[in-house]
Amino acid sequence: MPEPDYAALLDDEIHAYLAYNASFMPADPSLPNIRKAYLAFCKAVQPDLPDIAFADAPVGGVPTRRYHGKAPDALVVYFHGGGFVLGNLESHHGICTEICARTGLDVLAVDYRLAPEHPWPAHFDDALAVVDALGEKLILAGDSAGATLAAAVTLRRRERVHGHMLIYPWLDVPGEHESFRKHAKAPILTAEALQDFEALRLSGQPRPDTPDYFPLLGDDFNALPPSYISVADCDPLHDEGVLYNTLHLFSGGESVLMEEAGLMHGHLHARHHSARAMEAFEHICEGLNNLAAWEKPPF
Repeated sequence: MPEPDYAALLDDEIHAYLAYNASFMPADPSLPNIRKAYLAFCKAVQPDLPDIAFADAPVGGVPTRRYHGKAPDALVVYFHGGGFVLGNLESHHGICTEICARTGLDVLAVDYRLAPEHPWPAHFDDALAVVDALGEKLILAGDSAGATLAAAVTLRRRERVHGHMLIYPWLDVPGEHESFRKHAKAPILTAEALQDFEALRLSGQPRPDTPDYFPLLGDDFNALPPSYISVADCDPLHDEGVLYNTLHLFSGGESVLMEEAGLMHGHLHARHHSARAMEAFEHICEGLNNLAAWEKPPF
């Protein structure tokens, strides 16, 4: 299989962003150093933020940060990405602030426990505990590993979730889909990195055969709330989001697939450096507003 020509598939703005991202990578790629570099990069690409009130408080025993919108028709519960190993409330502070400002919805960012210090199922238990502690109209959202959690909790608590937004989601066992092989050496996220993240996530445990772990390991996609799924074409995870959308539709549900050309995994952080990434972010915010307004058919 010929390798994709990322020089042609990605535009100059994205290539400049990728070069800036690479400049933060530590010479010693130990996990503590990678975590520090990731947070430093997230802070460096964060623009001046809109004036949104927020407050930190535990929900269901889990640290969270709530952003207060001007027209909170629903609560967006947001799970950050980072392979279950990286990220926290600060890494996605700008993203959650801007989602709140652009949609008017309240956003609750969840600081779930990370592997390898807290391997599977700690992150899922935290995500479920937060949702179980809330009595509001909920839209579950997340990017990458955070989308894994948003989808897994939706499958487990489908009767309590109003809608879900999955942004370049990780939904299946590494290596199961064509895009994993086609984009094995994609920028930002490689096939090898996914395998490394999963090894840390499990920390020596056998891989569980449950949709709580990877949603596409399940076989029941009936009666799910509506979904929006955003996939990037230069991403080893591309096909997983496409398949989830198909299974949701074939099971009688309502789902919208947003295929973003010329983008790679992790493009949320590039939104102020790339017109294409900003357009994708606008699609996501529009989708969240549509989910908040979604009405069930009267039959």
